Amino acid sequence: MNFEQLATIIADTHQRLQQSAVKAVNQCQTMRNWLIGFYIVEFEQNGEDRAKYGEFLLKNLEQKVNLKGLNITLFKRSRVFYMVYPQLATVIKTILPPTGASTMHLLQNAENKQDIVNTIEPQKLLSSISFTHFIELVKIDNPIKRMYYEMLTIQTGLSVRELKRQIGALSYERV
Repeated sequence: MNFEQLATIIADTHQRLQQSAVKAVNQCQTMRNWLIGFYIVEFEQNGEDRAKYGEFLLKNLEQKVNLKGLNITLFKRSRVFYMVYPQLATVIKTILPPTGASTMHLLQNAENKQDIVNTIEPQKLLSSISFTHFIELVKIDNPIKRMYYEMLTIQTGLSVRELKRQIGALSYERV
């Protein structure tokens, strides 16, 4: 091995592992956001305080949590994300560190709400699509159309910009 080969190997190793780290962070953020949506929906449906909070729940939650990035916009997006993708419970339940029995029971209930139309494996969705992609996908009301764009994103590795372009160009309707 010469010096040039050494430099190339080190640079390649760095790039591959850095890409893996970015992918892992994206997957964890996606899971976090799904869980935030899950917790909010469960609270809204079963929470004792929901009458007290009413429509101000998310604003009050933002103030109480008070962490950078956890704001009302993220809470709204996370809630919609959970409601459109309840099937991710099967994957998140297995990855999530041990939690209380009540949380696991709630996750089991979420797992039972799976969308029968969506046949893409939840693990494939979670490992291949970022939360930013999901934000664009949840805007699609038709589950078959959404699944088309999910598969297109998984198969071709569309960036978010390319996904928006495909949706805007009516790729599904043309196929």
